[in-house]
Amino acid sequence: MMATNENDSGAWQPNKLTAARQQINDIDDEIVRLLAQRFDAVTKVNEAKAAANLPIMDRGREDQVLDRVMGNDPNPETRIYMRNIFATIMKNSRDYQDYLTKTNQTH
Repeated sequence: MMATNENDSGAWQPNKLTAARQQINDIDDEIVRLLAQRFDAVTKVNEAKAAANLPIMDRGREDQVLDRVMGNDPNPETRIYMRNIFATIMKNSRDYQDYLTKTNQTH
């Protein structure tokens, strides 16, 4: 069952839902823009690792990032979710580095 937005009189307030969804859409657009920048940086990291003959996976670095991200989240109740999101981002970054390495691509 879907939760509803009701005012004090119990009346449904569709504008609140629409406004909240628009806010999420705007945030999602910004996240995509920032992730595109992150992938550009990942490409540079991959090039540096390849030049130094370093492996794609750096567990110590990933642990540092996850700790930093959790520490930057002001809400203790969402820290684990934030960690999970960034763990997924980093997995996709590794996958992208693997793709770049296998196809020997640079951007």
